[in-house]
Amino acid sequence: MPEYAVVPADLVKDRQVILDLWRRNLADVSQLDEKYDWHFLNNPFGTGQIWFLESNGEPVGTTSLGMRPLKLNKSLTTAGVACDLAVNKNHRFLQPALMLQRALLASARPEVQIVYGVPNSVGSAVMKYAGYQDFCCVHRYAKVLRISHYLQKSGKFGAVIPFIGRMADQGFAALHLFGRQRSRALTQVLPSFDERFDELWNRITSEQWALTVRNQRFLKWRYQECPLRQYKTLGLLTEDKSRLLGYLIYYIEDHSAVCADFLASGGPEDLDCLLSSWTDLAWGCGLSSLSLSCSNGALAANLLRHGFSRRSAAPQRKPGRTKQHEKCKTLFTHERQSATACAVADSWYYTDGDSPY
Repeated sequence: MPEYAVVPADLVKDRQVILDLWRRNLADVSQLDEKYDWHFLNNPFGTGQIWFLESNGEPVGTTSLGMRPLKLNKSLTTAGVACDLAVNKNHRFLQPALMLQRALLASARPEVQIVYGVPNSVGSAVMKYAGYQDFCCVHRYAKVLRISHYLQKSGKFGAVIPFIGRMADQGFAALHLFGRQRSRALTQVLPSFDERFDELWNRITSEQWALTVRNQRFLKWRYQECPLRQYKTLGLLTEDKSRLLGYLIYYIEDHSAVCADFLASGGPEDLDCLLSSWTDLAWGCGLSSLSLSCSNGALAANLLRHGFSRRSAAPQRKPGRTKQHEKCKTLFTHERQSATACAVADSWYYTDGDSPY
């Protein structure tokens, strides 16, 4: 039986050993060098932390912690997002992974008040055993824009696919425009994050227990400087363009526009305007669908009202008819200091931008 130990890594000296372990064990191994520099070394909210799992003195696994600014119960603090649990195949069982997670919770920097993560199904079991709280579900919502794309993928209907698809697409476009109300605000794709984003953040009065600080500094690092994807920002502006009322940040993947972050200072009207403009933009680019993941709350309710459908199913204790649907993600949290007020389930404003990458 191997003798396991968990030790902190030196992010500079141990860089190559960490990257080699990632290449052998992570599902996505593209741009690992760039990811490492951006997320762990060049994060303006704190250098990341990484731990080694050693077997008889040899590194066989890692786990990591990235830093995020968080508004937690109306106080500003630092959160750590747990990520990159990577263990060599011969050591993939509960004990090694559990040792890594427990070491992370025990030796994260003192300023890290809360640790969170949204793991896969295997990582979920490890987090439960390590002492994380099963906090809330993160569901994915989607809206089809072009049926023709899915008809072509299905291979059905043969030579009449182009005709059927074109008719169906025109019907979808007409349905989207029917009953749509015009807004006095305007939307515009913005090239960068300027001081209007700080002004918007300062106006936000969220009742959510936890909310990532979405100011200009964070947004620039998270999206503009991120080397892993090309993001686009759709801003909702006043008529004179002097104030920002909200924004939607997205990227394009597999003929779909995927929302990474969404924030608005007003009511349902602002949300509707942003979603309608995003739909128009995606349609004009020839995309087939929209996709957005978030925790439950006002945003989820507005998505349903706007024609989105929930594509992920909540965990079932007994086998049911949800097997054909994708499973929702689960947000796990661990409060390292208990001075904050008790959290209420679904009180974390969570979007894809709160994920590590």
